[in-house]
Amino acid sequence: MLLTMLEPGAVARIRAISADAAVALRLREMGLRPGTRVRLAGRGAAGARVVAIGATRIAIDRGTSGLIEVEPA
Repeated sequence: MLLTMLEPGAVARIRAISADAAVALRLREMGLRPGTRVRLAGRGAAGARVVAIGATRIAIDRGTSGLIEVEPA
């Protein structure tokens, strides 16, 4: 399933990121990499997703969050 399909409060583990090299690198720099456990903290304007990794919150636009495949954790 994709990150865009998670409901707020759901916890998941990142399986894969299907983005071009530059976007994938930027996501890894922010801590979003395969194996990372994330919680969907909320939804922002225009379909953006706010994910929590520990105490850190990261906003990801709808298009990019559609490139992140997750599995229930």
